[in-house]
Amino acid sequence: MPIRAGVTVKQLNKYGEELCGDTVKIKKISGATIVVLSDGLGSGVKARILSSLTCEIIVTLFEQGIDLKETVHTLAKTLPVCKVRGIAYSTFTICIVNEDGEVRIINYDGPPPVIIKRGQLIDPRTLGAYKNIEGRKILDVRFKGDPGDAIFMMSDGVLHAGLGNLMNFGWGWENVAEYLRKAFVKYDSSRKAVENVMELTNNYYGGQPGDDSTLVGIRIKEKKNLVIFTGPPLDPAMDSYVVNRFLSHKDATKVVCGGTTGNIVARELGQEIEVDLSTMLDDVPPVGKLEGVDLVAEGVLTLKKVIAILKKYGVDAESIPHGKDGATLMARMLAESEEITLMVGQRINPFYQNPSLPFDMSVRHNLITELVSILEKAGKKVTVEYF
Repeated sequence: MPIRAGVTVKQLNKYGEELCGDTVKIKKISGATIVVLSDGLGSGVKARILSSLTCEIIVTLFEQGIDLKETVHTLAKTLPVCKVRGIAYSTFTICIVNEDGEVRIINYDGPPPVIIKRGQLIDPRTLGAYKNIEGRKILDVRFKGDPGDAIFMMSDGVLHAGLGNLMNFGWGWENVAEYLRKAFVKYDSSRKAVENVMELTNNYYGGQPGDDSTLVGIRIKEKKNLVIFTGPPLDPAMDSYVVNRFLSHKDATKVVCGGTTGNIVARELGQEIEVDLSTMLDDVPPVGKLEGVDLVAEGVLTLKKVIAILKKYGVDAESIPHGKDGATLMARMLAESEEITLMVGQRINPFYQNPSLPFDMSVRHNLITELVSILEKAGKKVTVEYF
C-alpha cells in the first residue's frame, strides 16, 4: 500500500527579529517526500542565510543521489564562515518518506526527532546508529512507516522555552516529546499537536521568544489519488470516450462536477442521478449519487466554494471542517489526495458565459486555473487534460 507524508510547519521568530533563522524545505523526489529542517548559527538574517543554504544543498544533492558522507562534506566546504566565531555551522534534520513505507531520518546536532507509532514514543536511537562523518556525530535512523505514524522535528528554540524563567533548564526534549504524543493521540492530528506545542512554547517565552523556534509535524498516511471530470467535452461525439477514460482510473476517488457533466456520465452508465436535497446549502447546490462515482456535484458554484474553503483553511484535510455538502466533500478529497487529475471539458455553458467568447475566458476555465495554482503550491501533483 503506497503511503504519503502530510507535513505541518509552525515557526516563531526570535523576539525583535523580522526573519526566522530556521528554514524548512519540503520537496517531492521520485516517489519520496524529503523534509529538511535547518537551524542556522545565531539568529536573524545571517542565521537564515546559513539555514537556507543548508536546506538547498541537502535537497539538491539528495535529489541527485549523492550519499550522506559527500553531502556533509559539501556542506562543510560551502557554508560561509562566521567572522566572529570562525566556524561555518548550522544544524539539520532530514526526514525522507518513501512511497513504499521506508522512512529515513538523519539528524546532526539538533534535538532528536520524536517518533510515534501506535500511540507510543519510540526512542530514535533504537532504530538507528550514530555515525562519525567529517568529524560530525550524525544520527541515522531507518524504519518502516505505517499509516497513522507521526514524526516531529524541531529546532532547539522549542526545547529552551522557559529557560531561566518558568523552568531552570527550559522545557526539555522529554517533556516536549510526551506533550506531542498526548496531543497527537488526543486529536489524531499532527497539525493540532504542532499548534498546541508551539502555542505553549510561545507562552513559556512570555510572548517574547528568546530563540528562533520551529516545529515540523509529519503524518504518514495512505496515498490517495483523485480524478475530477468537469464540463462537457467540446465535441459531443467524445462523450463516451471521455467517460470511459474517467472511469478507467480504477484506484482513484472519482468526482463528477457539473450538471451537464453528471448527465453525460449517467447516460453512459445507463443510470439516473439520485439527488440528495439534505446536502444543499444556501450557496452550494445538492450532491447527487451515481454507482461507481464517489461524488456527483454541481459545477461552477461548487468550484467557487471549494476554492474559498481551500483559501480559508488551507489544503489540509485536518483543518477543513467536516460537512456533507458538495464543496466541503470535494475540498477534503483534494486535500487528502496526493495526485490529482482534472479532466476538463471545453464546451461553454451559455448560462455562465457568452458562447462566442474563447474558452480561456470562460468561468470554468478561470476557476480550474486558480484551483490548480492552489493545489500545486500545496505540493500536489496535478495533471490537467482538456477535451
